[in-house]
Amino acid sequence: MTKDIPQQGDLIWIDSEPHAGNEYGGHNPDASNTFRPLLVVNDEAYNQRTGMIVGFPITHTTRIKAPFQMTLSSHTIEGHVILTGLLGYDYIARSGKIVDHVNAAELAQAMTAVKDIFGFFD
Repeated sequence: MTKDIPQQGDLIWIDSEPHAGNEYGGHNPDASNTFRPLLVVNDEAYNQRTGMIVGFPITHTTRIKAPFQMTLSSHTIEGHVILTGLLGYDYIARSGKIVDHVNAAELAQAMTAVKDIFGFFD
């Protein structure tokens, strides 16, 4: 493993190609633009043990409305976090790179969405 281990709340770029069906993919493989931004929601210990990350995709355009998306601004990565679909990737094999971290309120909103997806209630 590398010392660059994502933590919960990190904003990362990761190579999302190839993808299939309704999966969120990169932008333009022909132009070597295959990286997409994600908000990491799993715990750092999971990342260390497995090398995998689980996160919500971030896009610049969406028809999805709140509370199923949240808007990120004032970050290195800006856009709409899609809170309806978790994605899993091998962080190292897909050349992941940490670029920023969300604030506590944004992370709390994302974690509420994770709880809703799996039916975990306080």
